Parts: sequence; structure tokens; C-alpha cells
Amino acid sequence: MPKHLRYYALLFQSLFILPIAQANEWDWVPRESLTPQQQASLNQYCRGSYIDGWEVSDGENTTLLADLIYRDEQGTIHMEGAASLRQPDSNIDANRIQGVPDEYYKADGNVVLRAENQLIRSSSAFLSSNEANQTAQFDDAKFLSHSSGIRGEAAQITRAKDGVVFIEEGFYTTCEPGDISWQLYGTSIELNPNSGFGTAKHVQIRIDDIPVFYFPWLRFPIDNRRQTGFLFPFFSYDGDDNFALSAPFYLNLAPNYDATITPNVTTRMGPGPIPHGSDDNGYGLDVEFRHLSQWGETTFEQSTYYDDAGNEATLRKLTSDQQLTDNFSIGTYLEDNPTPDETPEINTTSLGEKDNYERSTYARYNYDNFSTDIQVRQYQTPDPDEEKPLEWLPRVNASYRYADPTFSYSPDVQFTDFYDPEEDDVDGKRSALNQDFSISGNNSWGNITVGAIHQYRTYDLHRYNTNSDETTDVNHLSYYLDTGVIFERSLANRWRQTLEPRLTYLNSPYVEQSDIPDFDASEATMTYSQAFSHSRFSGNDRIGDTEQIALGLESRFYDTNNVNRWTLRGGQVFYMKDRRVDIDGDTGEVVDNDKRSAILTSASYNGDTYTLTNNFNYDLDQERVDLAQTAMKYTPDSGVVLNLSFSYVYDEDDDEMTKQSNFSTIIPLNENWHLFHQQTYDWLDEEETKKVNGLGYENCCVKVSLSHQRWRDDDGIYDEGIYLQFILRSLSGVGRQNSDTSSIANDYWNAGKVGY
Repeated sequence: MPKHLRYYALLFQSLFILPIAQANEWDWVPRESLTPQQQASLNQYCRGSYIDGWEVSDGENTTLLADLIYRDEQGTIHMEGAASLRQPDSNIDANRIQGVPDEYYKADGNVVLRAENQLIRSSSAFLSSNEANQTAQFDDAKFLSHSSGIRGEAAQITRAKDGVVFIEEGFYTTCEPGDISWQLYGTSIELNPNSGFGTAKHVQIRIDDIPVFYFPWLRFPIDNRRQTGFLFPFFSYDGDDNFALSAPFYLNLAPNYDATITPNVTTRMGPGPIPHGSDDNGYGLDVEFRHLSQWGETTFEQSTYYDDAGNEATLRKLTSDQQLTDNFSIGTYLEDNPTPDETPEINTTSLGEKDNYERSTYARYNYDNFSTDIQVRQYQTPDPDEEKPLEWLPRVNASYRYADPTFSYSPDVQFTDFYDPEEDDVDGKRSALNQDFSISGNNSWGNITVGAIHQYRTYDLHRYNTNSDETTDVNHLSYYLDTGVIFERSLANRWRQTLEPRLTYLNSPYVEQSDIPDFDASEATMTYSQAFSHSRFSGNDRIGDTEQIALGLESRFYDTNNVNRWTLRGGQVFYMKDRRVDIDGDTGEVVDNDKRSAILTSASYNGDTYTLTNNFNYDLDQERVDLAQTAMKYTPDSGVVLNLSFSYVYDEDDDEMTKQSNFSTIIPLNENWHLFHQQTYDWLDEEETKKVNGLGYENCCVKVSLSHQRWRDDDGIYDEGIYLQFILRSLSGVGRQNSDTSSIANDYWNAGKVGY
């Protein structure tokens, strides 16, 4: 077995949970004994909670209680048998207590100190009550913070007047009593609740009492406050013996801005020479800067990497969204690749390799039913062989919505100045006005809506191939009628079923559009819902001609709790005229003479543990399936997660056809261990495009996953890797997700609802 795999196996073997023992000494209450409100606050893997039973004492005086209390000749008070010292902010109980009031107290035998959110048990203790030096020292001690869940043991614990706790030869953890999934050991540990951080010397992080990390010195958080310091590193090791390490350093510069600096290193670990200029050896630096103002957040990210030949690869990204008033906001989104055809070998930022890098800015104003915005959008295209997208210089939108039970009116205005950076086709200015008027009548058993859509376009175009300018416009009016009826009946099992026939008539006359370019038009996939749309195309460059009737029938089934469980739908579109407008080419010639669409069906089920969605289109004339989509998810109470999907979309162009299935599952082996698997298969290429196999473990204080992943990237090249991740609750996390592709491994990582 390879050395690194032996380490992984050792780590997983060490995560078995010890039985809970002596939980009562930790103020521990099992889940079943908690109130419903307390149980609701626990994550699914926690078996109970610490409950602080300490109550503030009445008055400001110190109370002494014991079986025997006396004062000796030197003025020392002796308390023997069930001794208790009760003060306004703390209580201490022991077999024996002696001391001088306002100076010190010494306790021996079964010492228990209680204060708000704090419990300490020890064999002996010394407490200085001198106002100038109020300290406490405990020997052979155990300690607990109820709110954070931090508990531990130490040879000696000292608590200073300012609340700082010093631990000698001890450990702390956030695991439940009897659970030693992880512990932080140190010869000297300081926990400072004032700063929210702890420091430790000669540190061991132990998993099931087995040391897995050593640090000569370590600084770590003990609450949610942000602090400057190193975060835990990321590392990876692939099948080509390449090792990668990232060590992020966090800078808490101010309450409203911070930064993270991450050095990255890659190196070849295996035998054999390294080619000159290879990226097997290299180094880089990633930077993230975040600023939070009273209006919004700004983030800057940069990743730079140098291979062993000195070649640079850099990516940069700036995002900013500012809500200046309740109605007005502005924002910027800038991506940049200043090193064309090169991207960093290691990249911990949110920006990856792209064909086109967006650069845009916007301003938006909303008031009641009125909204408007202006946006400028450009792109950087590093590869000169890639076609550069059209740019907006700028685009302005304005819209208004008015609706009452009878009448609705929705005008939309858009102006766009398109620029073709290639300067080899056509660009220009486009103004568009869309107005939707409708009158409706509704009651409990049906509805009818009559409406009209007015579409106006005007273009000022420049054609580069002829170096000519031209203007053109389109003025169009279409009409529609929507109507539906609802029938309802009760079933024998007291369920309720509806039957909802619906009809839509759409008349959109043909208008000549051959001189109009396609800037942003697209055609939606025909489904049951799309059949009742009032437009064939989206975007503003094509007005689809049609005269059609869409007929549909829906049936919904409601259970005894009035929850919609089943929805069945079927319909078809009948065309009374041939269509002469398509996205590409001149208009006027018939592009579609079908008299009817495919039969459009859908079925969905919404259960407590099972959901199903299915779309199926069948063309009777061509005797062909045009679309088949199925998605199923099964999550029974046993904790199993099962996902199954299949997608088939027919296209006359074989390259645009889709036929792919995906299966993924998470299977619990017991309360804490899980297997997960994913397999994606392309039925057209007859090959597997993704495969994930993994093993995961989770309890209340630790989560671990180890997976092997193999996938095909956008260039059709296969890659694979082993990914190890784990989180120690209230300490940190180690490992790296696969940023190249989404997978069931990431779903497992986010499914536990642990909230680390």
C-alpha cells in the first residue's frame, strides 16, 4: 500500500467513538432528556448538550456552609465536610476548605468550582480573594465551558483575574463526554476569552489519542471573533507523484476589512527527471482582500503562479455591490487574465479558467412597481482563436408593473449599444419597447384572460463587411387568450383531486425581420409550460410568428393534510399557420410547417422522503422522442440519499444532442460512517464522464471524507485525484475539495448541517 494511503487508512481507523462515560460530571444531558427547543438547536450527530445549572446568588456577601466550621487562633477559617463557599459570581464546593476572608481560600478533595458558563473539577485548589490579585489555581483539573462546549483536563489550571486560563500539561476538545475524536494537547496552553484566541506550545493534535500533527507553537480561535494568524494548510497528492501545499495566512486588519494571503508550492515527489519548464515544480501567491462598508461589500482576489522556468500565470477578480439607499444600488464585476493562455497551477480564489473574462458595472434604482438599471459589459478573451462576445456600451432597462384583479399593464423599455470587438460582422444601437395589456376575470372555478402584446424595435446598425450604416425598425402587435376551468372531487381515501383543462390562443402575425441581426435571441426547449408562453423566442431580436392553440390538462392530488403530492400534466400545441421566422437566416421562407407539436407531458411527485420530476415529449408525426428528462431523489429516515437523473434532448445536429445519465448515493454504514458514490455516463459517446467513490465519517465534533474522483474536463481530457478533507469543530479544517467539478463528495460535505 502506498505510504500516503497508509496514513489515510490510519486516520479513518482512529475515528471510532468511545462509549460515553462519567457524563454526569460534565453537566451533560442526553438528547432524549432535553426540551424540544433544546433538541432543535442540536445538529443531527450530537447526542446531548451541556446544561449550565448555576444560578446567581442573592446579595453581595460570601456565605460559608459545612458540617463543621471553626476559626483558629491565627484567624484562619476551617470548613470540614460538605464545605461550600458561595460568592455572588461563583460557588466552590469541596471536602475541606480553609482560608482567610478577603485574602485566600484553599480547597481539598472533590473540588468543584461553578460560575456562569464555567465548571472546574479538581483534587485541590487555591483561590486568592485579594482584590489586587484575584487568581485561582487547580491541580489535577477538568474544565468545561458550557456555551462553547470546550472541555479538557490538565495537570494544573490557573485562572487570572482578567479571566485568562493557563493550562499546564493538558488538552482541550469540543467532543462530547467519552468521545476523543480530536484533542489539542500542549505543554502550555493559554485560553484568552478577552481576545478570543488561545496559544499553545509543543502542540499535538490527536485523533482518537493518536498524534497526527505537531506544532512547536500554535495560535487558534476559541470563539467566532476574527484574528490574524495562519489558517490550517491545504494539501493534495496525485497519481503522478505531484505534491501541492497551500498555507493561508489571515490578516484581521480592521473590523470592516481583512485579507488572506496564501503561498502555494508544487513539487514532484516521485522518481525520474523533471523536464525543464515543467509545472511539476513551481510556486505562487494568492491574495484575497475584503472590505465591508455601511453600504455593501467589496472583494479583490488575485492568484499568481510561476513554474520552474519562470513562466507567470495570473488571474484577478474584483467584485463590489453597494446599496447606497433603500432604492439605489451600484456594483462592479471585473475579471482579468493578464497572462493569455496561462492559468495558475494552484488557485484558491473563486475565479477559474474561462474563454471570456467579464468586466461589467451597473447602477440600479427600484421604487415600488418601477425599476430601472444601466449596465456596461465588456469581455477579455485571452485566446485569439476564440470569438469575442458582443459588448454592451451600455444597456439601459426600465420597467413598470401594474396589476389589479381585472386589469394589468406591464411596459418594458430597453436601449442597448452593441459593439462587436472583432469588427467583422455587425453591431449598433437597439431600442426596444414591450407592452403587455390584459383584462382578466376570475372566480373559484375558472379564469379567463384576454391580452395584447405590443413590440417595437428600432435599430441603427453598422455592417463591417460592407462598411455601411443602416436603420430599420419593427412594429408588431400580437393577441392572446388564456382560459382555464377547475373541477374538483374527493376520493375514497379522503384525498382531493383537481382536473384543470386549460386553453391558450396566440396570434402573432408575421413581420419581415431579414435585415435585423441576432444580438441576443434564443429559443427555449419546448415543454408543457413553454407551450402556454406568449412568445416563441426570448430576447429582443426576434418576434416569432405563429397562430396557435395550446390545449392542456392538469390534475393535482392533495392528501388529507392538503399537501399537493402528485401533479400530472399533458398537452399539445396546434398550429394554424406555418412559421417563417427563425433565429438564423432571412425571414419569409417557411422554417417550420408542422401542424402540431409533440405531445408534451410532465409528472411530479412530492413526498416526505421521495421526489420525482419527469418531462416527456413524443412527436407523433416523426414517431420520435424529442425530450425525456427524469430526476428522482430518495431520502428515507434511514439516512440514505439516492439521486438518479436522465436527460435526453433530440437535435438535428448530432453535436447538440444530449443523452446522459447520472447516479449518486450516500449510504450510512452506521450512525456516523457513510459511503458515497457517483457515476455519470454519456450514452452518445459511450463513456463514463465522471466517477466518484468515497468514505466519510461525522460526529458532533469531527467530519472527515476521503474520495477518489475521475472526470472529463471541458476539453475532453480525463483527470483524477484523491481528496482528503476533515474539520475539527471549533479548531479548523484541513484538506481540499475538487474545484474542477461538482460531485456527490461536496454534497456529502454539506449534508450534515454541522455548521462548523
